[in-house]
Amino acid sequence: MSERPMWKPMRPEELFSRLQLPFVAGVTFVVIAAGLAVPSLWSAGPVLAGVGLPYAASAFFLLPQRAWLLTPWGIVVPLVDIVALALLRASLFPYIPTVGVLCLMPFAWIALRYRWQALALVFLGGLLISALPLLLQVESVSTPLMVLNLLTLPFLTTGISVGIHLAVRSFRRSRQEVEDAARRLQANLEQSRDDEMVLRTVLDTVNGAVAFYNAEGRPVLANRAAHKLTGVVGFRFDEAPYAGPHVFKADRKTPVPCAEQIIPRALRGDAIRNHLEWFGQPGDQVAILSSSGRVHRSNGELLGTVVAAYDVTDLADAIEAREEFLTTVSHELRTPLTSVVGYAEQVIDILGEDAERLGIGTALGAISRNSEVLLERVSQLLTAGNKKMVLAPTVVDVAELVEETVAVMVPLARQAGVALSLECDENVIAELDARRIEQAVENLLTNAVKFTPSGGSVSVRVTHVADGDQVRIAISDTGMGMTADDARRVFDRYYRATAVRKNAVQGIGVGLSIVKSIVSAHAGDVGIESEPGEGTTITLCLPRMREPVAPAEDFALSA
Repeated sequence: MSERPMWKPMRPEELFSRLQLPFVAGVTFVVIAAGLAVPSLWSAGPVLAGVGLPYAASAFFLLPQRAWLLTPWGIVVPLVDIVALALLRASLFPYIPTVGVLCLMPFAWIALRYRWQALALVFLGGLLISALPLLLQVESVSTPLMVLNLLTLPFLTTGISVGIHLAVRSFRRSRQEVEDAARRLQANLEQSRDDEMVLRTVLDTVNGAVAFYNAEGRPVLANRAAHKLTGVVGFRFDEAPYAGPHVFKADRKTPVPCAEQIIPRALRGDAIRNHLEWFGQPGDQVAILSSSGRVHRSNGELLGTVVAAYDVTDLADAIEAREEFLTTVSHELRTPLTSVVGYAEQVIDILGEDAERLGIGTALGAISRNSEVLLERVSQLLTAGNKKMVLAPTVVDVAELVEETVAVMVPLARQAGVALSLECDENVIAELDARRIEQAVENLLTNAVKFTPSGGSVSVRVTHVADGDQVRIAISDTGMGMTADDARRVFDRYYRATAVRKNAVQGIGVGLSIVKSIVSAHAGDVGIESEPGEGTTITLCLPRMREPVAPAEDFALSA
């Protein structure tokens, strides 16, 4: 909360204009008027001193360093004014006896600005103003009337000053109370705003969607995730009936009637705890885990209903991918290991040193081949299991790098009956890790050739992005393609598309996840476009000049 006082402290300029200037103006007026009436006063020493001292005291306000006037040392100015007034009154008493009324200005100054002990100076100053004419005339105070004349001014001015001082103290106490109350109100207001901001920030920070409906069932509050989720589930949380047609039970197949979906049930008062439903059409579904609760006042009156929903699609997919991974690894490792063990036993049984003579050359060849397959699988698993990726970026010609990689893949494509083509822009220069990008492109080409039937084609295009800050590598094939579900999960570690599993295509599902890790480590993006039976296009967007980034947390490729 900002500390902004309700009253500004007085500045030296304000002190002069409010207290000193009126006194100087009064003295000037009195002296001019008296001089015009009695010209001999122009040359009187006390009159000249009485005029000069206030002006001299006023000169303090012209000094560059004048903040001391607001400290206790500032009392020098009203004291000088009191002495000046005493001299004037001593000279002008026979002509203008009321000149002493000007003492209210310096006395008020003392009463306003200083502690109560300073009021003693007011009494002494009044006594000086009253007594100086008698002292200059060398008259003794011999009668009660003279004593009364001597003491009247000090007592009256002291009484007035005491009243001013008490009023100022009372005002300051009242002002302090008002300021304290204002600060408390401001603090409460700021706290209320802070609480509102914290609540809003907390709601917008959590990954889950949170919405609050009042007792009449109307939406009152929804966080950012709730608004974002409306585009995923196919209906709005803030418009009745708060339900949609494409909602399924946990089996992804059984539809849920609108009246039995999450929000309508919650508004009816049903207690919902971690209820899972799938939203969206088959092939492009998201899993939503929801809970709800009723909000009541202390007297039991219903305030409304809170609904919380979480997109747990990744978690649901991860569970499924884990099972698929275990199955895949079992099948992929079991076959080569069985071959290795079987042929190893055969070698032991034959007990021969000359493999060709004994007829086990083919067996040893099979052992070698399957050992290489096993080594490749294990190498991929180790690669996918690493947690750090360290890049060695250099400035390279991306077109030339991709061209060399494509040349390596030409024999494999020719063997599979797939046409492989390349199109590159000129001077596609970027700062990147050539070995990593080569590995990513090789993985993509291997997949494209593997999943494209004979007679199909794979095309590679290397271009500049329009703004010139990125390079784009696009690899398109005319293969089997994939569903939206597969496209969303294809970069997940160990995930294999449904069609791949059905066709028993070899692999353990880490190639594309490695590609994504490489591109992410370069601060780039990976995009995919695919339709079942139409083919797939995977695009790598890489910055031309790489900014320093921390090592990627997904993978470390130790090839």
